[in-house]
Parts: sequence; C-alpha cells; structure tokens
Amino acid sequence: MMHLIKTDFKKITYLSGYRNFLIATFLLSILFGITFLFTIDITQGKKLTELSSIEVLDITLLGIDVTAIMLIIFTANLISKEFTTGAIHTSLAITPLRRKYFMSKILFIAILSFLVSITLTCFIFAINQFVLSIYNLDRLPLFEQTLFIKLIGIIIMPIFYSLLSAAGAFYMKSASGGITYALGVMFLPALIKMFPANFSDVTLSIFPEKSLHMFSEINTNSISSSLIYAVLILMLWILISCSLGIRKFKKSNF
Repeated sequence: MMHLIKTDFKKITYLSGYRNFLIATFLLSILFGITFLFTIDITQGKKLTELSSIEVLDITLLGIDVTAIMLIIFTANLISKEFTTGAIHTSLAITPLRRKYFMSKILFIAILSFLVSITLTCFIFAINQFVLSIYNLDRLPLFEQTLFIKLIGIIIMPIFYSLLSAAGAFYMKSASGGITYALGVMFLPALIKMFPANFSDVTLSIFPEKSLHMFSEINTNSISSSLIYAVLILMLWILISCSLGIRKFKKSNF
C-alpha cells in the first residue's frame, strides 16, 4: 500500500497539471484570506482596528474555505482520471485487491490534504499575527487551549471534504459525482436553515457543518462532550461514504 501512495505523490510532483493546481490552491487561499480581511470595512462596515484579535483570525481563516473547495475539485479529478484514461486497468493488474487500491487512494488523499491544510493554516496564522502587530492589536497565543482546538478544526475541514469527494468520485466513477457530493454536503445546510427551527435544528445536528463549527465555538466547560460528539459525526460521514464507495467500486466491471 505504501508503494501505491508513494506512486501517487510522484504523480502530483512530476505532472505539471496536478502540481500547478496545488500551487494555485495555495495562492488563492492566501489571496482570498487577505482580501476578506482588508475589505471588512466594505463587507461589514467595520474598521479592522474595531475587531478583536480572534475576529481578525476568523476572517483571515476564511481562506481555508477556498482550500477545501479546491481540494474537492483536485481530488475528484484525480480519482476520475483513473477511470477515464483507463489507468485503472493497469493499477488493478498490479494491485488486484480492490479494497487495497481503494484504501491507498483514500490514505493518499488524507495525507496530501493534511499537508496542504496544515501548511496553509500555519501560513495564514502567521500572516494574521503579522497584521495584528502592525495594527497594535493583541497577538493570539498559539498554544491557548480553545484557539488550538479551533485551528485543529480548521485543518480537519479540507481533509474531511476531500475524503467525501474521493468517495463520491469512486461511487459515481466521475469527477462531477465527487464534486457534487462533497459540495452538496457542504452547502445543503444553508438550504436547510431556511426551514422552521424545529425541523432544521434536528436535521442540521447530523450534518458535518455543525460538528466542524463546534471546534470553533467550543469553550473550556464543554470541550470533552462537544469534541466527542463532533468527532463521532465526522467519522460516521467518512465511514459511511467510504463504505458505499468501496462497495460500488468492488462491484464495478472494467
């Protein structure tokens, strides 16, 4: 399995299309994060100096939303090309165990998304600290418990949606299937919120958006219970999605 993962890393390193897409992901995430921050007076009618340090960080970290969307697209295209180019035949000839092949792709996406996400989160956090110092605002202590958990939640988000995209692409054997599934799970809660509260509150509790937000809204009094609930919901979404994806993949004829 490690050989398959190393092969995928070599693929994105040497193929310019994949490499350039990841470079664009880095640049766009940082650009949007900075743009959101310095247009706050237009979008919210507030000056940057009127915001608290944590509010400044929250706005800057919106750039990670761009990271998540870009990785959804990247993942779906990476998986779908295995089917559209016929590379899946060669891969399965080398690795006939479909479960092993499927898991190698999932692990590769998880590792790649983690590396991209943690690098961008650290970079954006460093930019945020620099901006705070320029405007004479209090810097944020990195190892303060609630802030550290918030950053972990931010790092998890792109990884989570990338894995949904991979599972969707395997299930539908197309990039559009993976992208639609992941973006649907991401944006459907916004539609559900339009319904009456007694319906939307119950429905939203099973969607990953609420669990991901728990990392940001957590307080020291509810860390254990909230985190356990959030992690369980996210793991269930990943496990169910991957189970459906691998089941469909094992039954497919190539």
